[in-house]
Order: sequence, then structure tokens, then C-alpha cells
Amino acid sequence: MIERIYIPTVNRVNNQITYNGLPDSLKEKVVFVVQEWERPQYTYPAQYLVLPPHITLSNYLAIAETRKEIYYAGRNQKYAVLDDDIIFIKRNSKYWKDDISNMQKSRRPSTHQEIIDMFELFDTWLDEEGISMCGCGFVENPPSGEEFNIGTTQASVYWLNGPDFSNVLDELPLVEVKTGEDTLFILSLLSRGYANKVSQEYLFDNRSVHNKKIPSAIWGNQTLIATQRDHERIAELFPRYFEVLYQADGSRVPGGFRDAGKTATHWRRAYRDGKSEFLSNSLFDLTN
Repeated sequence: MIERIYIPTVNRVNNQITYNGLPDSLKEKVVFVVQEWERPQYTYPAQYLVLPPHITLSNYLAIAETRKEIYYAGRNQKYAVLDDDIIFIKRNSKYWKDDISNMQKSRRPSTHQEIIDMFELFDTWLDEEGISMCGCGFVENPPSGEEFNIGTTQASVYWLNGPDFSNVLDELPLVEVKTGEDTLFILSLLSRGYANKVSQEYLFDNRSVHNKKIPSAIWGNQTLIATQRDHERIAELFPRYFEVLYQADGSRVPGGFRDAGKTATHWRRAYRDGKSEFLSNSLFDLTN
């Protein structure tokens, strides 16, 4: 059973999009993860994880530091981590069930019952052997033709089996970057043989993160120089799985996260390498 739903949030006391969109039965599991100075403003009937006082908006690595606090809080649980501005979407089954349609459009906002069904499905996925992470696909990505994919891109919404990787938490580079901290986290686990399973039926939308035209307390003051530094750090840590893309003149390839420049992340390669190493180590253990 998913025990907790952690929602890290800042400057959204009266605009809790994710929380407000959850059915009541799931709201009971919510733990708001809030900065210390903002805690008195919250009156929602939920649990709270109050961050250490050094984690504030002035701390460049506040996002990474916040996620680290959550990962350690959930190390003995099956839990979800959801950005605070998520809208859940359901995709038409015709994209993987031989053109069998179950709705009028290609996708639409999920109903409360569908959100409950999604949580129950992800709970069962986390019980599958080798699956330590799962979640929703990106609404902006085209359908893959499958109901789910393994060893693939994931961000913003995670369902995690904390005990699976609690023994390696101290080894993971959790507070290295701001931009791409979720990419770094997922690559760190995939490359160690921990698989993720990402739905193509259940999707998420959080345009305020990816669209730089929408005001954001977290990303509004982010500079291209800082993003460049973060991207280069991920490439330094995982050169085989993460590339910063450049044009012939040395400038960044246009596009990417908030138009800061494109990158290439080799998720499946990271998972294949991690799985291969895990199997090799397991075989070594059996023969010694």
C-alpha cells in the first residue's frame, strides 16, 4: 500500500493544484513538505514535513535538498512524491489495444476514480521484482504503442519503494544540481540496476515547470549560466548516459528545459548497463 504522498511546495499556500485534484481518500495520505518560514500559513488537514531552516528559496540547491529529505523520510515506505502543480491525464487505450477506444478524445483529465485506480496500479507495480520506481508518462510525449515502458524517462511524479534502495541512499549524488536533479536521481538508480516502470495510459501535466513564460518561484530567476553548469555536472557524473548538445559553432542546440538548450539522456542504456552489472554481481555472489 502507498503509505504517504509527499507534496513539496513553496509559495502556493492558496493554490495547491495537485492536492485539490486528489480524491478525499488520497488526501488523507498527503504530507506537505514545506519550508520552515512558511509552515504557519498552512491550515490544510494534512501531515507536514518541515524542512531544516537552511532550505529556503535563497538556497540554490533547495529543490535537491528538499528531495533528499523526502527520500530519507520515505526510506522504509512505499510512497509517492508529487510536484504541487500536477494535473493527471488519462490516455485513450486505442494507442496500445489494437485501436480499441475507451473515450471520445485522445486523452482527457482523469476522474477521481481513475486517480484511485492509478495509485492502486502503481502500488502493485512496486511489488514486482526489480521495479523500484514507477509513475506517469509525460503528457507532451507521443504514445509509445505500449501500455507502459521500463527503464525510461521520468520526472515530477514518482512512486517509490523506499526499502529497495535505502541501503544506497548515502551513495547517491542527491544534492549536486538544481536543474535536472530528478534526471540525476533516476540515472543514479537505473545505472545501479533499479528499474522504473512508466505508464503510457496515466499521464501528468505541469506546464508551469517547463514553460518559462509561466511565473515560477523556483525557476523564475534561473540563469542560463547556472543551468549550463548543472547540465555539465550531470554529464561529468554520467558521461555515458547524459549529453549536453552543441551546434557546430559551439552554442547550445536550441530548446530543452525552459529553452535553456537541449540535452540527450540515454535512459535505456543506463538501465541495461545497471541490470547487466547487477546480474553479474549476483552471479559472482552465488559462485563465491
